[in-house]
This record gives sequence, C-alpha cells and structure tokens, in this order.
Amino acid sequence: MSLETIFWSAFLLPLLGALCAGLFSRSSLSGICAIVSSWMSLILLTYVLLPFLQSDKTVLFFSSLIVCSKLSAAFLLLTVLVVATALTQSYLFFQNEFKDGKLHQQKHICWFYSFSLLFLLAMMSVFVSENLGTLWISVEATSLLSAGLVYFSRTNHAIEATWKYLIICSVGIAFALLGTIFIFASSQYGAVEGGSLSFAILEAKSALLQPLLLKLGFIFCLVGYGTKSGVFPLHSWLPDAHSEAPAPASAMLSASLLNCALFAIFKVLKITNLSSCGISCDRACLWAGVITVLAASFFLIKQHGLKRLWAYSSIENVGLMMVAIGLGSAPIFFLQALNHSIVKVSLFCTAGNIIQICGTKELSHISGLLKISPLNAALLLLGGLAVTGTPPFGTFISEWMLLSLSVERHFAVVAVIILVSLTIAFIAIIYHIGRMLIGNVRIEKTNITSIKYSAIPLLLIIVSVALCFVIRPELLGEIK
Repeated sequence: MSLETIFWSAFLLPLLGALCAGLFSRSSLSGICAIVSSWMSLILLTYVLLPFLQSDKTVLFFSSLIVCSKLSAAFLLLTVLVVATALTQSYLFFQNEFKDGKLHQQKHICWFYSFSLLFLLAMMSVFVSENLGTLWISVEATSLLSAGLVYFSRTNHAIEATWKYLIICSVGIAFALLGTIFIFASSQYGAVEGGSLSFAILEAKSALLQPLLLKLGFIFCLVGYGTKSGVFPLHSWLPDAHSEAPAPASAMLSASLLNCALFAIFKVLKITNLSSCGISCDRACLWAGVITVLAASFFLIKQHGLKRLWAYSSIENVGLMMVAIGLGSAPIFFLQALNHSIVKVSLFCTAGNIIQICGTKELSHISGLLKISPLNAALLLLGGLAVTGTPPFGTFISEWMLLSLSVERHFAVVAVIILVSLTIAFIAIIYHIGRMLIGNVRIEKTNITSIKYSAIPLLLIIVSVALCFVIRPELLGEIK
C-alpha cells in the first residue's frame, strides 16, 4: 500500500466512523467506534508524516488542492491526538452522566460522537488546504460541525451559547471571505493571469500583488479568522461556548479548533510577508497578540465558572501564539500550540471530573477537593501550573523562547507586557485553584475519584513535563 493511499485512509476513517457512530442506537458502541476511528487515523498519519518530519523534504503533494508542509504535518498530528484523547475520556464522562441521571437519551451521545469525528475531519482539512478558498471552506465547516457539540445539553444556556457562537463566528468568517476575495483581486493586476487562490502561486508572485488590495485582504482575514480564534476584543463567543459544551467537547474546542484559525492567519501572513506590506501586517499580528494576552490576564482575575476560567486561559494562549506569528517564528508558534493543547485537554477533562463530583461548575461552590479527590486535586494544581508556564512543564520552554525572541528582535516592550500579563494570570489561576483545593467538604466521595477517570489527564501532564526536557530549538528549526 502506497503512502498516499495510507494518507487518504487516515482522512476516510473519521468519515466512516462518523457514519457508523450516528447509525448505532447504543452510546457505548458509538463511543468505541469513535475512539477506534480517531486512534487508527492517528496511527496512519504518524506512519506517513513522522518520516516526512525527519526528512529533508519541505512539502508532500497529494493533489492540486491537498499539500502538506512540515508545519501543517505537525499540526495535523497534534489535532488528531487531541481529538483521540478527548473522545477516549468522553467514554467515561458520559457513563457517569448516565449514572447521575443527567442524560436519558443514548442517541444524543451517538450524535455527539458522530459530530466530533466530522469536526475532526474538517479540522484536518484546514491544515492540508493549498488554496485560500478551500481553507475558508474548511474553517467554516469547523464552525458548523462544532456547533452541535456546544448545543449538546440542550439547555437554555446551551442554546444561547450556540447561537452566539454561530452568529459571531459566521460574521467573522464572512469578513475572512471578503479578505479572500481581496487577495484574489490583488493577484489579477499583473501577477497572475485571471487571478489565483493557490498559496504556492501567491507566495511566488507576492512581489507583483496589488499592495492596497493585498493589505485590505489581510486585514479582513485577520479580523475574520481572529474572531474564530478568540483574539481580543472578538472573543466574546468563546467563554460561553467552552463553558456550555461537555468537558470533552470543550477540550477539543480549546486545544484544536483555535489552532485552525491561527494557522489560517499564519498562512495568509506568509503571503504578505513576501510583499511590500509585510512589516505592517507582522506588526498588526504582534500587537493584536500582545493586547489579547494582557486583556485575558485581567479577565482571569474575576471568574465564576471553572470551564470559563480555562476558556480565558485559552484566550491568553491564543495571544501568545499570535505574538509568535507576528514575530515570524513558525517553530515557536507550533511549540506554544503543542504545549497549550496537551495541557488544556488535561485541564478540561479534569474539570469534567470535578464538575461531576461536585455537581456544579461554579468556582464559589467547589471546595475541599484535596479531601474529596486528592488525585483530581493534584491534576488540577499541576495543570494550572503547566498552563501558566511554570517549570518543569513544556509551556515554560515555549514562553521562554517567545520572550527571548521578542528581546532579540528589539521588542522589549512586548516582552515586558507579556511577562506582566503572565504574572497576573499565574496569580489569578493559582488563587482560584487554591480556593477549590482547600475549605469545607460539601459532598460525599464518589466513584469518579477512581484512577481510570484521571488516566488521560495524568498521562498528558506527564507528556507536558517530558516536553520540557525533550524539545529544543534545533529540533524545530525545519518547521515552517
């Protein structure tokens, strides 16, 4: 079997898994189908892409519209890993929801697994799109397919969050479409006969693109895809959507969906960087990231919901990734995404356990976790330390590299603002976690304290620690 066939099989598996999961009437069968499909897809992609990441090749061509660079290959593997781990945790999560009487229809869970796999397929398409048009379609598909995950509980708050998510992101995606049209129009003025949406052609002819139309195209794409990624002040949908979705869905939204929109911004910026308006576009991304990091750190101070706390933490990390994009560093962009995604899946899965144990997601109603569930309490503390960039977790390395690069590029002000923001975020998150760990015990112990419910979060925390010692700048030098 050729590598190309194996690659396409990795894309076909989520589609087949989604069809089977939707047809089953028992949620346990749908869950097993979704878990097997996602892990098999990861195995096949690893077989194809790992040798590529270690080789001297820069691009893998699969068709005129499907191309895989080293950066997209790395993000592809990360995305499938995130979804596979989240779906594995969801199997136990939904079992407890049934035991507690919070779920009554197994078919709803079957549809959850089906939409999750279709959502995975849409996200995978984002990273291999060689065309601005197919990139836009893929990002739009992620919005439509993930909306079903936000709506899962079918409560009034879930309906409100879903509509808010769809309306705000649809407006953003409309801006991105307008930006795509402007970039296409910029290529018609002598650069490409008839115009083009191909990234390869636009990058090759970037010096000939009409500057004003190209800059307008970038601005609209930045606003559009920035809305989807939660860049401040376009972030208002994100805390509600992440808070109302089931914990495994929140993990996928935070740890993989946001990366897709940021990757789209990175791809558009690559075109402008080779043109006369590259510097101004870089600065726009850089300062959008700085403002987002600073704003998110203040939002973290006064939060009332556990999953909303981690949602604002995701916005902060989106800002850090935007700064890396603005500085033109693909390796740091991916490394920050990698570390954030690994830790955030652990945190949202742990949050799901804690909410099921305590029966609430309100921070003020959660206390005494150290006595109720020492393992979940430890994972919550370790995850909080990891997501704030404390050593010896991988996030410390990526954030240190980002600060070092900012100073090296003579953006000392940027480094100072980021450092102050990270300090505020650290104090806020540790304060909230401390209040949850200590205090009076308000509930009896439950079976959710069993090790099996915390296996996935624990393994991911271990991976985060390992990344701190394994990742080195020279290992990421080929990612671009």
